[in-house]
Amino acid sequence: MTDSDEGLYDGDDMQYQINVTSDDERSSDASAHNEVETDNEGAGMVAEPQLNIEGDNRGGSGQLENDTQQQQCTEDCSEAESALPEMLAKEFASEEEAGICYQEYARTVGFGIRKHNKRRNVKGNITGRTWVCSRQGFRAAKHMENRCRGREAKAVTRTGCRAQFRVIYNEDTGRWACSFLQRVHNHNLTPPQLVHHIRSHRGVTGPDLSAALSLHKVGVKPSQIHEFMVDRSGGYDKVGYNRRDVENRLAATRHASLKESDAETCLSYLDGRKSSDPSFFYDFTITSSNRLGDLFWCDGGSCADYALFGDVIAFDATYKTNAYRKPLVVILGINHHRRTIVFGFALLSDETEHTYTWLLETLMTAMNNKHPRTVVTDGDKAMRNAISKTFPEASHRLCCWHLVRNAQTNIQNPEFTTEFRRCMMNAYTKEEFDRKWKLMVDNHNVAANEWVVKMFEDRHMWAEAYLRGKFFGGMRSTQRSEGMNAYLNHYVNRRLRLIEFVKQMDRLMDRQREAEGKDDFNSSDGRPVLVTHLKMYEQQAAEKFTRAMFRLVREEIDKEALLTAEMCDRDIMSTTYRVRRFGSVGKEVKVVINETSKTLSCTCKLLETIGIPCSHSFVVCKAQNMTEIPSSMILSRWSKAAKIKAHTSSDISCNKSHYMTELARIGQIYAACRSLLRFAGSSLAAYNVAITDIHQLTLKLQAMSHTEEPARQPLARRDTVVQDPEVVLTKGLVKKTKMGQPQQRKCSRCGQRGHNVRKCKKRGGTRQQLDDCSSHCMQFFCGSNVMGPNATDAADTNQAPQQPTRYLNVMSRQQIGENGRQFSPTSESWFQQFSASTASQSTDPTLNTSAFASVSNCIATSSSTPTNYAHIWNL
Repeated sequence: MTDSDEGLYDGDDMQYQINVTSDDERSSDASAHNEVETDNEGAGMVAEPQLNIEGDNRGGSGQLENDTQQQQCTEDCSEAESALPEMLAKEFASEEEAGICYQEYARTVGFGIRKHNKRRNVKGNITGRTWVCSRQGFRAAKHMENRCRGREAKAVTRTGCRAQFRVIYNEDTGRWACSFLQRVHNHNLTPPQLVHHIRSHRGVTGPDLSAALSLHKVGVKPSQIHEFMVDRSGGYDKVGYNRRDVENRLAATRHASLKESDAETCLSYLDGRKSSDPSFFYDFTITSSNRLGDLFWCDGGSCADYALFGDVIAFDATYKTNAYRKPLVVILGINHHRRTIVFGFALLSDETEHTYTWLLETLMTAMNNKHPRTVVTDGDKAMRNAISKTFPEASHRLCCWHLVRNAQTNIQNPEFTTEFRRCMMNAYTKEEFDRKWKLMVDNHNVAANEWVVKMFEDRHMWAEAYLRGKFFGGMRSTQRSEGMNAYLNHYVNRRLRLIEFVKQMDRLMDRQREAEGKDDFNSSDGRPVLVTHLKMYEQQAAEKFTRAMFRLVREEIDKEALLTAEMCDRDIMSTTYRVRRFGSVGKEVKVVINETSKTLSCTCKLLETIGIPCSHSFVVCKAQNMTEIPSSMILSRWSKAAKIKAHTSSDISCNKSHYMTELARIGQIYAACRSLLRFAGSSLAAYNVAITDIHQLTLKLQAMSHTEEPARQPLARRDTVVQDPEVVLTKGLVKKTKMGQPQQRKCSRCGQRGHNVRKCKKRGGTRQQLDDCSSHCMQFFCGSNVMGPNATDAADTNQAPQQPTRYLNVMSRQQIGENGRQFSPTSESWFQQFSASTASQSTDPTLNTSAFASVSNCIATSSSTPTNYAHIWNL
C-alpha cells in the first residue's frame, strides 16, 4: 500500500501480518510478472498467505465504556482469530465472486459497499480489487459551503469509515485471495429490517427486468410493476429494489435503444416497416433548424380500411402523449361492426391551419386521393378552415357534445340547455327548426347573445334538420375520438420518446384488429334468436348484416307493428304510401317504391343518414307482399361480406373499387392472412394443407398476372440526420411565466459569477497550489473534524460541534497506537506513527481485522436468497 492508503487506517484494530516472502523475493516476483501499481494500490504479488498473530495489540491504558463491551470484544476477538485462517484459506474463482461474497456479508451486518481502487499489471489486466464501505471518505468542502442551491442538499452520509475488503489475483493458482480486511466501522449499522433500503443492496435482476419491460410495453406503470414484483416476492424487503429503481432501469433501457437521435431512430424504424409492408406509408416535415416537425404514418391495413369505410371520418387533437408535447391526431372511422377503426396517426408541431392542411393533404396522398363524404370535429377554427380548403364538397358536422357544453358555459341556464339539445337532436324540417329556435330564444331573452347568433348562422353544421340525408354512420359527436384518447392512456404517457410512441401505436393497432377478428367470428358463429313478428325479414337481416348492425335493424322491424300504411298515389313507375303510427293522426311520412327496381325511398331518410332500412319501409314491403328485403335496403358497408365482396354501383356510397389501389389491396390481403398464419402453424397437418394450397394459388394467380414484379429498392439513407423535435406549446397547455432571473454560472476558483474556472483571471502559481494542497492534507490528517470524537461530516471548522458519534464495533473512544500507547487524534504521535516510504520500501499486505460488538444481533434477514459465505465472516 502507498502512504495515502496507510493513512486511512487507524491503530485501534488488531494488526495481523501475512508473512509471504522477503522483500527481495517480492521484488523479483513483481519484476517477473511485470506488475505495476495503479489507483493508489500497493505493488507486489501475494503467494500462499500464512497467518502470523503477534498477540493482542489492545494494551495500554485505554478504558472501555463498560464491562459488557469489554467482554463482548474479547469473545469476538477470539472468534475472529479462529475465523481468520478459514478466511485466508478461502479462494474465489473470479473477482465477481469475491464481490458477491463481500456484498452478502455487508447485507448481513448492515452496511453498504462500493467499488474503490483496482490494481492492473503492465498488460492492463486487473490483479487486485478493493471494496470499501459506502460511507468511506468525506464530502468535498465546496459542496458543503454552497449556499446557492436550487433544491435542498442531500443528507451527509460520508463519515470517513475505513472498513474495506481487498483481494488479489494469484497467477500460479489462477484464483483470487483476500489480502486485507478491515471490519471496524465508525458509524451506526443499519437494522436488519431496513437493510433493503441501502443502495448497494438494491438492484433489478435480469429476469425481473425482462418481466418489467414486457409489462411496461403493454402500458403498466412502473409503480404498478413494482407492486406486482412485491406481491410475487412476498414483501417489500424481499423484492430487492424500490419503485425508483424500476423507473431508472426502464429509462436506461429506453435510452440504450436510441442508437442515434430519437427522431432519426424513429424514421429508421418507419423505413423498416415500409420495407416489410409495401403498402405502409409515412411522411414528415423538417423545420428550418433541421428538426423533425410533423409526422404522419399508416399501414396497409389502414389504407384498405379507408378504401372501404372512408366515407366518414372524425379526428381530434389530444395532448400529454409524448415527451415533446406534440399534439396527437388520430383519424378515425367506423367499420362494418360499428367499431372504431384508425386510418392514420399524426404528431403535429402546432395546431395552425397550415399544419392541419398539410395533414389532410398527406392523408389524401396515402389514400389515393379519395375524399370523405362527411367529417366530424369539435369545431376548432383551424380545423374548420383546413377542412373547407381540402374537402370543399364534404359535409362538416360539429360535435353535439361540445355544443351542449358551450351552451352551458355561455348561457348558464339549464332550461335553455335542455331545449337547445332537443332542437339539435330532433329531426324537424328546416322550417320547423327555425320556428322552434326563434320561440326558444325569445322565451329566454337570449336573442341578442353573440354565441346564440353565431350558432344559428352555423346551424347547417350541427342541427339534425339540416344534416338529415347526409351519411354520418350514426356519428353525432367526437365521442369516438374521446373514447380513443381514453383508450390511448393505457399505452402512452408524457415521457414517451418518438420511437417508443410509434411502437405503442403499432401495439394498439394489433389489439384493435384482434377485436375486429373477434367481431367477425361472433357474426359468423351461430345465429341470433328470432324475436320479432316478421321472422322472415328478421332471418334475412341476420344473414346479411353483421351482429352489431343486425340489432339496429331488428329494432326497426319491431317498430313496424305499431305503424300502418295507406296508399295515397300510384302511377306506372312508382307507388306512394302514407305511413303513420296506428291510432294516431299526427305526424306521417311518405314512402315511394319503384315498381321496376324495387327500390324504396322514405322521407325520414334513415337509410341515407345511417345506412339501415327504416320501419316505414318494412311496412310498405309488407303491404306489397314482398318476401325478401330489397337489396337496395342493405348497404354493403354494414354487411358481413364488406371486406370480401366488391362494392356495387347500387350502393349509396357509390362504387369504391376505384379506390382499391394495388397497395391497398396488398394491405387488405396482408391483414386477412394474419389468422391464416396462426392456424397454418398450429399443427403439421394444417401446415401441409396450407403450404400445398398456397403453392397452387400462387401458380394460378401468377398465370392471371401479366405484370412483372418490380425490384425492391434498398433503403435510402438520408443525407442529413434529422434532429429531435422541439417541445411544443400546445393549445391545451397553459403558458407559465418564469419567476426571477436565471442564475449565472459560478466560478469554482474565485467564487464570482459570470464565468467559469477556465476564463478566471485569478490564476495561482505553483507555490500557491502546493501550499493549498499541503494545507488540505494537514486538515485531512490532523483536523479535529475528521478523527476527533466530536467529528462531523462537514469540513467547515466554524460549525457548531455535533454530538459525539456513537461507534459500534469500536473498543474505546480513545485511539490506541501500535505499541499500546494512547494518543489524541490531533497529537503529533498519531501523525508520526505513519512513516514516509518510498517506492522501494513496499509494505506487506495486511489483513487488518478486529472484533466488533454483538455481531450476531446485526444479522440481517432481508436477503431473499441464501448465501454460503456466512461462515467466512464469522457470523
